[in-house]
Amino acid sequence: MKKKLLILACLFIIKSISANSRYTKVVTDTTIVTNNTETYKAYDDKEYIHLTIETIDPKVATSILHQGINVYFDVKGKKKKNVFVNYPIAKNQRPPRRNEDRSNEPRRQLDNDGIINQIEHRLRNNIPQKALYTYYEKIKEFNTLLNNENISINLQVNQERNSFRYDLKIPKNKIHPDMDINKLSIGVKTVEILRNNTERTKPTQQASVRGGGGRGGGRSTGGAPQGRSGNGPGGQGRSKGNKIAPSVIAIDFWFKVKL
Repeated sequence: MKKKLLILACLFIIKSISANSRYTKVVTDTTIVTNNTETYKAYDDKEYIHLTIETIDPKVATSILHQGINVYFDVKGKKKKNVFVNYPIAKNQRPPRRNEDRSNEPRRQLDNDGIINQIEHRLRNNIPQKALYTYYEKIKEFNTLLNNENISINLQVNQERNSFRYDLKIPKNKIHPDMDINKLSIGVKTVEILRNNTERTKPTQQASVRGGGGRGGGRSTGGAPQGRSGNGPGGQGRSKGNKIAPSVIAIDFWFKVKL
């Protein structure tokens, strides 16, 4: 009986050590980057790159959901935008309503919990399913639930953490045909919905990095317009009324992945 107990104890210890070793490997190989209110986690397995973006800021979550983000992959560790996934695909903004069409009733302002609950309700009932995969000049639209690209994307709300999460899994050979991605850098940028505009957002803050990976970029909250001289008919100059809505919180951030 004692021998059996001893054998069982040994097996339990071996299993615990093995489990801890596997856990340690996952943590060691995971790049974790914090920028503003967003946390980025990236790691790889034999065939895929996994990316998770989590934010506790409901305005950032709303920006991602309404405008979509581009996730860029540069195998040379730079900031090239030749390979990326766009999701959700932003719908064209509606033209502004005329004053006579506007309701005189005050709009109810939601707190953070209310916005998160609203987002969760939308994801439960009408989650976006279309995305774009771009590889240089080749662009493919695919369904996030079932596609031949083997790319999976998911949006969800974590009520316990009161956070919004974006999960992306993409095959390595969709980033580079030879799967040579040891110097991989990932960029995340909010898709800009311009209102007759040529303005671009400016990065503002830097990031803290854990588990390897570089840093770069930040996000804009609709700061001073930069404008640019146009090359179109009439040689347009700077435009004053052409701005991104100031309430928009844009992401523009790059980091290196330790693989």
